[in-house]
Amino acid sequence: MVTSTGNAAVKAARRLTGRRRGSGDGVLVEGPQAVREALDHLERLFVAPRAFDAQARLVLRAQGRGVEVIAVSDAVLGSIAGTVTPQGLIGVATLAGHALDDVLPVAGLVLAVAGLADPGNAGTILRTADAAGADAVVLTAGSVDVRNPKAVRASAGSLFHLPVVVGAAVDELVDGCRRHGLRLVAADARGDVAHTEVDLRPPTALLFGGEASGLVEGLRERCDAVVRVPMHSRPRPGFTGRPESLNVAAAVAVVAFEAARQRRDPS
Repeated sequence: MVTSTGNAAVKAARRLTGRRRGSGDGVLVEGPQAVREALDHLERLFVAPRAFDAQARLVLRAQGRGVEVIAVSDAVLGSIAGTVTPQGLIGVATLAGHALDDVLPVAGLVLAVAGLADPGNAGTILRTADAAGADAVVLTAGSVDVRNPKAVRASAGSLFHLPVVVGAAVDELVDGCRRHGLRLVAADARGDVAHTEVDLRPPTALLFGGEASGLVEGLRERCDAVVRVPMHSRPRPGFTGRPESLNVAAAVAVVAFEAARQRRDPS
């Protein structure tokens, strides 16, 4: 059992939680559910004593796939974990890189966000894309690192379920959609029509702006359509004010599931 936080493998894992994590593809996954979802991508698994009994089957599955299993003390596991109460298992997984030209030629539905800053939103959008049946997610240059532990936790395993393209320039995305025959439909609070009034059944890339600035200048004109999500505007008795916009992750969910609905019901 490893009881020292100075162990080389432990130190390497701990670097994945910090800002100076480097440019490698390593991703920390915490807890039995996240480890189970990332099983095909795991390289190393740290196991605290209590998890050897409670999660024996999962640990054996990992060993059977060639994953290096390292028994560690609770204190050592706590030094790696990004949560206050770690659940006994922390894995180190490898996240494969994907390029636009890998995913756009075969995609029917792509969710793209330009300038996404919040890791919680990033993970939620990945989870939404997975649930809505999207074929890929694109986070443009300047967006948050999807390997951020908060993003990984918020994705609930979906980070490993579909291709994620990171760091693509907005111009590359627009040109790629044109080249590969995808309609580019942006969502914006000042959209021309409601999201339910646009045909989202053909191959489509849904484009959303970041939390602070929305769509960058000049991008609306390059899209095939710009939609809005209609919001409640009737005043409530005794109160004033109305919502300005939706959180970007909520907007992605609303529009993505409308695309999924249209695909289920072609009429």
